[in-house]
Amino acid sequence: MRKIKYLILTTAIIGQAFANDIGLSTHPFTLKNKVLSTELDYIGSNGSGTGVSARYFQRFSSKMNFDAGFGVNSGDRENRFFTGLDYVLYPDYGRQPRVSIKGLYSYSTEFDDKVHRIGFAPTLSKGFNISGREVFPFVSLPLQLALNSNESSFETVNKLNVGATSRMPFDGYENLTVNLEAQFDLRNSYNAIAFGIALPIN
Repeated sequence: MRKIKYLILTTAIIGQAFANDIGLSTHPFTLKNKVLSTELDYIGSNGSGTGVSARYFQRFSSKMNFDAGFGVNSGDRENRFFTGLDYVLYPDYGRQPRVSIKGLYSYSTEFDDKVHRIGFAPTLSKGFNISGREVFPFVSLPLQLALNSNESSFETVNKLNVGATSRMPFDGYENLTVNLEAQFDLRNSYNAIAFGIALPIN
């Protein structure tokens, strides 16, 4: 357990940033699981920078989970607070993929402006068994309204997020979950990639 805590702490202090929206929302944690995670991020366009975010995740029921966290960045996007509520419309069952919609809110400092973002992210995911290991890829299309409080202006934000979650593939660390998420700019956003490690705490 001590090694696991050191691993997560080391991940948290390597960089400074934020990048993803879906995170652990599509991973099938057990009911009422509470999870802590850290995510290394790299923003590759429109104010590039590296960083880290920390996230708290809780599954309330078979249909709904919640997450919240914060991130800091070495580039023009200095910090961010974010939260989301994911609701399952159709579960991952047989050949049917998991279909959900995630409500999103964030507050961030970007290019010295204070920006509020509110929106939702329709998401498809499906579990697969690859060489005896379960992997849960997903694709999402977050749609948001960005409100700039400094300039009293707003704009629509569209992006494409793809990624996957899975248990850690190393002996002795199977209780850890890893997630990888890439974000592609469609309108008024940026390209980014994030890698996270999560530890259930109950």
